[in-house]
Formats: sequence, C-alpha cells, structure tokens
Amino acid sequence: MTRGFRRRAFLHTAAMGATSLLGPGWARAQEVVTLGLVLPPTSPMATALEQGATLGLDEANALATMFGRRLRLVTETAADAGTATAAARALVTAGAIAIAGGAGRGVAEALRDVAASGSTLFLNVAATDETLRHERCDRHAFHLAPSVTMLVDSLGQWLAARQLRRWALAADGTAAEIETAARRAAGRYGAAVVGPDEAADVRVLALDEAGLPEALARARGAGQVVAGVGGGVASSLGLREAVGIWAVAWHHELERFSARELNRRFRRRFGTPLDQVSWAAWAAVKLAGEGVVRAQATSPPGLLAFLESAPPFDGHKGTALTFRAWDHQLRQPLYVVAPRKGQAIGGGRGPFEIVGETPAAGVDALGTGASESRCRQATR
Repeated sequence: MTRGFRRRAFLHTAAMGATSLLGPGWARAQEVVTLGLVLPPTSPMATALEQGATLGLDEANALATMFGRRLRLVTETAADAGTATAAARALVTAGAIAIAGGAGRGVAEALRDVAASGSTLFLNVAATDETLRHERCDRHAFHLAPSVTMLVDSLGQWLAARQLRRWALAADGTAAEIETAARRAAGRYGAAVVGPDEAADVRVLALDEAGLPEALARARGAGQVVAGVGGGVASSLGLREAVGIWAVAWHHELERFSARELNRRFRRRFGTPLDQVSWAAWAAVKLAGEGVVRAQATSPPGLLAFLESAPPFDGHKGTALTFRAWDHQLRQPLYVVAPRKGQAIGGGRGPFEIVGETPAAGVDALGTGASESRCRQATR
C-alpha cells in the first residue's frame, strides 16, 4: 500500500437492537455490501466527508439490516491523482460496488477513470469541475456535488432578480470555470459584465479558494458587494468578517422538508454543522443503501441500473432528487446565503442566513441543459 494511505473500515449497524432480537444466527446470515470512500489528507474537508458518509451509513443500515443486508464503508486516503488511482483499485479489490470522493487536485478524474472500466461506480461528492460533466463524463460516474455552472446560475438568478445587473469580475486566472460560468450567466439573466474599474452593483469572485481571503478583506475595507460560489471560505468567517453573497448546496439552518431534523441529527452526532460537503457524502451513501434495499443492487451493474432508473431520492430539499440522463448530475435546489445583521445572530444562528432558494420546478434550469451538453458517454 502506498505510504501515507490510511485505511479504516466503519462497520455501523444502526438497527442493532432489531438484530439482537432476531438472534445471532440471523445476524450471521446478513449479506455484507461494501462501499468505498476516498478522503483527502487530514483536513476540515476530510472530516466533513467522513462525518457525512458515516451518518449516511448509519441511516442506510437502519433499513438494510431489516432486509438481511448490511453495508460497510472502507476508507482510503489520497492526496493526488496517483494515490487516488491506487486507493480506488484497493477499494475495488475490497469489493466496493461504489466509491464516494473527489476532493483534491486530480482525484475525481482518477476515480472516474477507475470506475470507467465498470468495476465500480464513482459517486462524486466534492468536485465541481465542468469537464467531468462534459468531455470527461462517463456512464459509471454520478455527481452529487453541483457543478460550477449550477452554482453560478443559482447566484446569477438571485442577483438579477434584485436588479443587481452590473457585474465586475474579480478574476486572476485561477478559476477560469467560474469566470466562464459568470459570463454565461450574465447573458442568460440579463446582466452586463463590466470592466474592473467601472461602477458595478456587485463583484463576482472568480478566484480559487487560496485567493478568496485577501479578496474578501479588500471588499470589507472598500465596502464592496461581492458574490461567490461554494461558500467554503465564507463558512469559516465570524460575525466581524462575514461578507459576500454565496451560492451553496446546503446550509445548516435549513428547516423545511425535514432538513431541520437532518441538521439536528448531524449536529447531535458530531457537534458541528452539516455543510454542503457533508450533505453530499451523506446523500451518496444513503442513496447507495437505498439501491441495495430497493433494487437488491449488490454489484456495480445492479447499482448502475438502479441509479439510471432515476429513483426519487429524499435529500430533504423539498423535491425528489434524481440524476439527469445526459450527464448524471443530481438535480437539486441550491441556496443563496448572505450576512445576517448582527443583532439577529445568536441562539444557534450564525453570521450567514439563507436569502434565496431554487424553486423545485427550476432545477433543470441550473447548469448545462441536455441540448448544451458535450457528454456522449453517460447515457446508454
């Protein structure tokens, strides 16, 4: 095994009470189905992915064990494409019918390539790269994380609806996909992209994560309205530093459609808020578990057939979540958050509040439509 790899098997059975009532013979008869998880090296991202997957496993097993099956989660660590390939192959050897992951430079591409052989499925829970949904799409890859274009479209819809239609791009070449998506969104929603020195209603941050802290500090000092996607950096900001309008895939203050109960379960379990990365990992494992129970999918081809059949998945977002046929992207509402006024913070409320949400009927308007897709491999 490549040095630096970390391997742990989580064998969670949330229905152990029911199992014990049926006796040890029944428990031994359970069929064990393996799922894989590839984490980046120790980091907040790794913790979020692991925690989300662990909760998803517990909830999946609460159902699976009642049908004579049990899921186990085998975890590997990978820092780059090379170690991700080795990690994925090890998980295939361990019998993983699907591998969740995608965090880290080149990792999602490597996991996609291993899955392309049909030996497993790749459940992308972290990578927003457009190429994975276009030229590098594959039938064996499914995307629970939203794409860059989906996030920017969500943000663009919200800005345009509030007449914030003059956008200056804060770009340094490190996030070309965000810049491209912002120009596309401006055309779709009637906004104009103006020069960096021109008067603008909002500055859209087309920067990678490393460049965001400095840009946010400048915006606070200049009193500028800025907007961005993902919210990874924003989630770490305190009251005094909170700035920016952000498109995100989940927020720990969501309450409707049983989101409050999911957020509470996560916080009780781990003592930290559920974020969009944890949500995607939870959803991936929970959905795979539903395939094991509902379709008796205990192999990669069986799970592939289940996911391609567009089974409605309850992700606590208020609408049934399904994968698009043309690029295997999960249809899902997205959210816009903005700084909360100081006097409203407290009682568990953080510095950012939800100010916008994609209507359930509008999820296919986010990102690349079927007529625009350059994917030629995802569908049969």
